[in-house]
Amino acid sequence: MDDRTKELERLQKVRAELESRLAAIEDEQKTVGEDVMVLREKVAIRELEKKMKEKRDVVASLRIEKNELEGKMKGSNRLSLSETIMKAKEETENEKDALETEKEEPSNKILRKDEQIPESDETPEESEKKKRLGIF
Repeated sequence: MDDRTKELERLQKVRAELESRLAAIEDEQKTVGEDVMVLREKVAIRELEKKMKEKRDVVASLRIEKNELEGKMKGSNRLSLSETIMKAKEETENEKDALETEKEEPSNKILRKDEQIPESDETPEESEKKKRLGIF
């Protein structure tokens, strides 16, 4: 074999190796891109769940205030504070049950085998606020 043939074979091997590496990098890019899309969806879902939880807390507080004001309006038939809290808690639980029922319906969300939906992203402050309001 002459030197040109050897050089051509060496260059072809280098080219084949580079093409193989490029294909591997493209596969990795695709996989990482899909992972990023999944993570973006998870972040968006968590943000929505957090907003829903905040809104439910506001609604619960407003219900308590509403019940207290209704009690003041009724005069002698007014509810005690514990009754007001229990009534607001019951209304909130009914709303949560309705939301949980919606949540249990099949969705298009795809989870990997090792992933689980977080049960609660509640902060200690939010938990303490609920305890003060009598909402568990």
